[in-house]
Amino acid sequence: MKHYRQYRIYSQKFVCSHETSLGEWKKRQSIVLRQEDEQGRVSFGEVLPTIGFVNPDFDELLSVVNAWSNGKDVKRNPLISSALSCLNSKIWDIPKNDFVSESVFSAELLNSNLNISNKAKVLKKKIGLKSAIIEISEVLEFIKSLPIASLIRLDANGSLSKTDLFAWNEALSGESRVQFLEQPFPKEKTDELLQIESKLDISLALDESLVWQNDLSFFKKAGWTGFYVIKPFLFPDWDQVLSFIKSEPQRSVVSTVFESPFGYEALIRCAAYSKMVAGIDRSLFQGDDREFPQHHRTPLYPGSVASSSLDELWDSLL
Repeated sequence: MKHYRQYRIYSQKFVCSHETSLGEWKKRQSIVLRQEDEQGRVSFGEVLPTIGFVNPDFDELLSVVNAWSNGKDVKRNPLISSALSCLNSKIWDIPKNDFVSESVFSAELLNSNLNISNKAKVLKKKIGLKSAIIEISEVLEFIKSLPIASLIRLDANGSLSKTDLFAWNEALSGESRVQFLEQPFPKEKTDELLQIESKLDISLALDESLVWQNDLSFFKKAGWTGFYVIKPFLFPDWDQVLSFIKSEPQRSVVSTVFESPFGYEALIRCAAYSKMVAGIDRSLFQGDDREFPQHHRTPLYPGSVASSSLDELWDSLL
């Protein structure tokens, strides 16, 4: 079957810088792919270099994508594989009655001032930016101000030592408003994390440890009982990711790497396979006139932005 292939570079500025222990974000640049087959089926994929995960040379990625657009077989690095997998995934064809959830809620990403909206019920805060002693004190003080029904997720991005983790565990033990502490150790220490998990009182989540894994069930077989924070655009096989999320809807948290509106639409559909509040807050792009209002509402609805609307945005990028 013949395909009509195109690509566009998509640049977005953040409303404010986003700081993590892996680096600081001020803008996002990606490569969006569009494919149309002989039957008129249109789908999108996105190549998303990501700080702290995988960040190859952008010009090299462009060269590979250009070859793909000209119908050539290309050597697939992980980012290219993920974009093409999304493009060919069933995510663009799923009927609404196939989703586990009719709507998707997202945790609100806290800024440096710890300001939250009145609507937020699940919050996410980056940690690992200061010493553990200082951050623990700040977080405990902040938690006191939260309604009892609120939840907070703490994301270390692999920045904690074993001593730090046990200090956080002692400080947060018995605190029901902490849903989980995400990726305390770097990916290369995942085996150690698997051994430590059972010794902790708090729940943990894996993120960086999962990236580029062909078989997510490996962690389940290894005895992991915590949560899975899944960034679909950092996995080689979208349909496999969808199957895993559907098999673990109570423990799979779909998460963003700051996609364009094209990738974000696929992300919402993916998140609708889970029963967990997603981690796909898009407020950092609030005010960009290319944004779809449907992507900034609470809740989010899979398929609320039609392919025709995505195509209108695509045409405007020329």
